[in-house]
Amino acid sequence: MELMDIDKENNRSTPRASKNILNLKPVAPDECGEGLPYAPEDWPNPGDTWTWRVGRRVAITGHYLDRYLYLPIRLCHLENTTRKKHGFASKLSVERYIRSVFPNEDVGKFFASFSWKIPSKQSSINGNVEGHFFFPIASEETAELFLSNSQHDSTGCKAGNKMCTSLGLQTENQPIASMSCDICCSEPGFCGYCCCILCCKTISSKHGGYSYIKCEAIASEGHICGHVAHMNCALRTYMAGTVGGSIGLNAEYYCRRCDARTDLVPHVTRLLRTCETVDSQDEIEKILNLGFCILRGSQRADAKGLLKRIEAAITKLKCGTILEDIWKVEGEVSTILPGNKNCFIQTIFFLTTTFYWFSY
Repeated sequence: MELMDIDKENNRSTPRASKNILNLKPVAPDECGEGLPYAPEDWPNPGDTWTWRVGRRVAITGHYLDRYLYLPIRLCHLENTTRKKHGFASKLSVERYIRSVFPNEDVGKFFASFSWKIPSKQSSINGNVEGHFFFPIASEETAELFLSNSQHDSTGCKAGNKMCTSLGLQTENQPIASMSCDICCSEPGFCGYCCCILCCKTISSKHGGYSYIKCEAIASEGHICGHVAHMNCALRTYMAGTVGGSIGLNAEYYCRRCDARTDLVPHVTRLLRTCETVDSQDEIEKILNLGFCILRGSQRADAKGLLKRIEAAITKLKCGTILEDIWKVEGEVSTILPGNKNCFIQTIFFLTTTFYWFSY
């Protein structure tokens, strides 16, 4: 039963949770806690207190991009699992759980009982979250600019990106619509079509858009997730590639918005085809480096096969092979035989430093 505070002046009942939500105390990176204002209390039964935790990355408005919600101890015992195992990394995953386990409950009232957004504690010295990633809060001037842009063109890109795909959606072969999003896409200046969900900066469609991944998982009938992320961002935050632990990725991408996984082998295959059309050695190296970092460590046969092709191409580039001959299959082994020992050593050093840079 929800506890109520009585407003004697107008004789109306106000949930205590609503007052607590108004008092949103900023928290430090990696901080955790129980109950209001950042997690439900007495839901679904009295005494059931949920737990919350935040990560380190902060959105442009000063709220944490990474926030987690954990089941009450009683529900964990009922499902014979640990609280850590039953954590939720996105609002959508919580909603799915509520609808499947408590189909008769009102999901809207559940989320209204606490604050999903958690403000970050800023350093009083430099305005940054102490020791961690922070995207400064937009100034009033910037916010007004975004507002004026959206009022000027309701179909325009919120990020002001003239190359945004949202500006060219009205085509004969119109793609499947992306789901509506009230989390990241509600942030000022964030465009769900062209802003990376991990760093909030715009993506680039250069060379076929090899540098980003779009989540095309079906979120609802007739809609896909549609959120995008830089591959570099995903690799650095362990959301892509081969990752152990609880996330368990194997040459895959994990979407922070909808929790779906995307196989990255087809992405790397397209990436290699793109390389064959590029006539700049520097650009080819960048693309191959990305493919190397995506596939490294995977034991899948298809991933290992592609990785060998990438390593062979990088070796040829380091040995001074002309671009037209890089993709020739015959004679690949000769480029790493003892006669080309210096070239081989250079390639090993290059691959090692590349992986280190992406992991940093």
